[in-house]
Amino acid sequence: MVLTLASCSKDANVPTSPGPRIAAIEILPATVWLRVGGLLSLRVVARDSVGMAIAGAHLTFASSSPATVTVSADGTLRGVTTGVSRISVSGGGQQSGTDVTVVGGSARSIAFGVERQGVTDVSMLGAWADGNSAQAFAVGQNGTILHSSGGVWSLEASGTTETLVGIWGSSPTDVFAVGSAGVILHSTGTGWTSMPSPTSVILLEVWGLGPNDVYASGTDGTVLRYDGTSWRTISSGRGWELWGIWGSASNDLFAIGQNGTIVHYDGIAWSVMTSPTMNPLFGIWGSSNRDIWVVGTNGTLLHWDGTSWRLDPAPTARNLFAIWGRSANEVYAVGNTGEVVRFDGSSWRSILTSGSGENLRAVWGDNSGGVIAAGWDGTVVRGKGNVWKAEISAPTLVAAWGPGGGDATAYAVGGGGVIFQRGTQGWAPMDTPPSHPLYGISGSGAASVVAVGDTGTILRYNGTRWSAEPSPRIVLLRSIWTANASLAYIVGDRGTILSSSPAGWQVMSSPTSAFLRHVWGLAPNDVFTVGDSGAVLHYNGTAWTAMTTPTKELLRGIWGSGPKDIFAIGEAGTILRYDGTRWYAMSSPTTKALRTIWGSGPTDVFAAGEDGVLLRFDGATWTQLQSPTSRLLIQFWGDGSSGPLYLVGVAATIIRSP
Repeated sequence: MVLTLASCSKDANVPTSPGPRIAAIEILPATVWLRVGGLLSLRVVARDSVGMAIAGAHLTFASSSPATVTVSADGTLRGVTTGVSRISVSGGGQQSGTDVTVVGGSARSIAFGVERQGVTDVSMLGAWADGNSAQAFAVGQNGTILHSSGGVWSLEASGTTETLVGIWGSSPTDVFAVGSAGVILHSTGTGWTSMPSPTSVILLEVWGLGPNDVYASGTDGTVLRYDGTSWRTISSGRGWELWGIWGSASNDLFAIGQNGTIVHYDGIAWSVMTSPTMNPLFGIWGSSNRDIWVVGTNGTLLHWDGTSWRLDPAPTARNLFAIWGRSANEVYAVGNTGEVVRFDGSSWRSILTSGSGENLRAVWGDNSGGVIAAGWDGTVVRGKGNVWKAEISAPTLVAAWGPGGGDATAYAVGGGGVIFQRGTQGWAPMDTPPSHPLYGISGSGAASVVAVGDTGTILRYNGTRWSAEPSPRIVLLRSIWTANASLAYIVGDRGTILSSSPAGWQVMSSPTSAFLRHVWGLAPNDVFTVGDSGAVLHYNGTAWTAMTTPTKELLRGIWGSGPKDIFAIGEAGTILRYDGTRWYAMSSPTTKALRTIWGSGPTDVFAAGEDGVLLRFDGATWTQLQSPTSRLLIQFWGDGSSGPLYLVGVAATIIRSP
């Protein structure tokens, strides 16, 4: 680089200005790792005494070991053979340098494939099963219809993108589904067709007394009736939001809804009944016109005995959304966080586990003497007595971890408090205490694993079972990193940082109130966390301090190979690197949001995120890899330089590289 001199006069005898004097030389990065044959151009800036960059400064480059690393006149490095070389840059009496390590071997071949993927991750809002066959259906958002034959669930084309809220059939060849914009669909067993609807309001439920006597209820007091030929309106414009309908006969119908509304139809007119609650009511079922149950928010249970409605003691305070019974002595209601309650003819009791922590919105009996329930994240659970199991579920998986050491076991956590375990038979949900969504998992071994999540959730696995631990902060806990068997760090909302101790989890002093989204460390006294607005914090064993970064983008992941080689990623394709001196921005091949970063070494680093984007860094350049999915990928987990790599994401997606 040659300093350009400008003359101030046409007189040749007037001396030219020597230009600004170089006071410092900055080299970026301050540490470099290259593979043999790898190329990297250094970013070099000469500065004057006030810190201003000097354009055209004459600088010279030299390598302490040209046999290891060569450097060109413009600062381009080339790795020649394994070893370490000091690259020096000098000019104007100043000198600076960077350390370059060249590593041998070729990058391992990586080919990711889908190991697990859910059927659908939409919220399922209605369910119906045929009591005489193994046929069952569930409906939900975006016109989604799931059909099961013998417990194997698959998607059926609905022909609509409207949200489907209710479903009912007189048989598997006569099934109705209703939803937003007044949509009504009908299936005869060979596909779904749209029926002419007399309304455009949202229809919230469909139910019938027989194939020629079917009813649908919805917003604004709308109730429709199908007589086997066409649908007609029998109530509208009443202002009621009717979430459920049931009756013993066409002249004895009950509908329930918002603000504790209960209305009755006698075949001629609808009348408002006295309700003992103002809570929203969502589900209704009866064994006769003198034995009707209604469920709603905050565990509301109402009973009609033919004379009046009364509140019944409930075993839960969670919202209940649907109810169905096989007889007066066997009634089920389902609700938030996988809640299932059962009435045995004398009292209601909670079933300890429904096989899922997802919100359940619909329930119906199957042909085996059990029931199915459907809910969030494409979840359908099936139960009989106190034994329940999720048949399908596609919650977003947010974090993964495994004990390593050649152990094939791995864990993934996510929505609905789900924890999947990978064993010899593949991935399967584990039995866990009811919990909020989980966002992070880490451990020190197969018998010591901790998962964290919303509302201060902390779960610990001892190799046999999961149990809940108290948290000193009831906030969203987003990430955990385990330093050793007795020490782990948790970060989350409002700048929360927790550490483990023999006395339990303790709050650490945090220099920020930003949402901290990922924590990772090299050692108990060398820990990093990243979060909103470009936040990076470092813990040195004594205190957490904020580090300066060149971005205000939200950062979601951090990983490094050593104290002078640390990466952070985030929104808009942001990639940062810490070289032991400063954080600097790296050139990124994508503008998509990046959610996770992991590597096996300084020349083998991976990042992933939005739309399934996959990136790889070889020590010099980030390149985009072919991805087997277009779904959002949220976290990497890998076992060293030769073990498998796992990536988890939305719709219970798990991709793996051998």
